[in-house]
Amino acid sequence: MFSTKSKLRLIAAFAALATLALAVSCRGFFVNPTITSLAIGPTNLSLAPSTSFTMTATATYSDGSTGNVSGKAVWFSSSKNVADFNSPAVLTAAALADLPTLPATTDVSASDGSVSSSTQTVTVCPVVQTLQITVNGSNSSYDGPATAVTFVATATFNGVTGPQPVTSFVTWNIGNTLILPSIGTDGSATLTTGTPNTPFKVSATLCNVNSNNLTITTTN
Repeated sequence: MFSTKSKLRLIAAFAALATLALAVSCRGFFVNPTITSLAIGPTNLSLAPSTSFTMTATATYSDGSTGNVSGKAVWFSSSKNVADFNSPAVLTAAALADLPTLPATTDVSASDGSVSSSTQTVTVCPVVQTLQITVNGSNSSYDGPATAVTFVATATFNGVTGPQPVTSFVTWNIGNTLILPSIGTDGSATLTTGTPNTPFKVSATLCNVNSNNLTITTTN
């Protein structure tokens, strides 16, 4: 025969087992919450060549909580020749001489297990201090039409010694595309038939910096 004390102990043991069974059935034996989404930042990141930036990956879990998983996430760059991850979350831009164009862009993303983030576009462009353009040296008046001209663009960059040739990188702004339809990546262009002695302006843009204005005039 069990004593009263033994019965109470037995009842308490059954109660503990029942509580444990209830906890297991309700919470799956305390299984950790799973990642439901992954967000990376910052947005609109711009890097100078040869510089690095540590990005952030934030996970949202099935229980509604969030957490920083930057160090354990796997990071991707679509254009490794523009910028790449040499260590988790640390994005390093290519050197100026190695960039395919200016500005250059790459799409970056991250994943943690089977969950992937959306992509963010990162821009790599140097800090432009000055941007200067010339045409055929210093000429500005031409006997059109069918006159060949050559534009040259040079820039100085923060942290880089001396002017750098950037003719193939700039965006040209042409005030009269009837006389000057376009400028090639090598700076070459041809003046066509237009209104004589009607000057127009040409400038260039690089990494959101504008150059000086050139005034072009055809005499016939």
